[in-house]
Amino acid sequence: MKYQIEIKGMHCTGCSSLIKMSLEGAGLTNVNADIKTNTATFESSSNEPSKIKEVLDKIFADLPDYSYENIQIV
Repeated sequence: MKYQIEIKGMHCTGCSSLIKMSLEGAGLTNVNADIKTNTATFESSSNEPSKIKEVLDKIFADLPDYSYENIQIV
């Protein structure tokens, strides 16, 4: 399934690269972090948003300068 989240705290390409690497490091695929829209899209084999939320909570716990909201299936 393909998901999209809004990200707060991204302001440069370094930020988007860090977010992208962090999401990929957690096993998410086809990751794109866009600083123009402050969103990230990714794919996961999980079709349960609650499981995706658990993964994202762990990722962003290690990234205190950033936060996410609005998990959407796209």
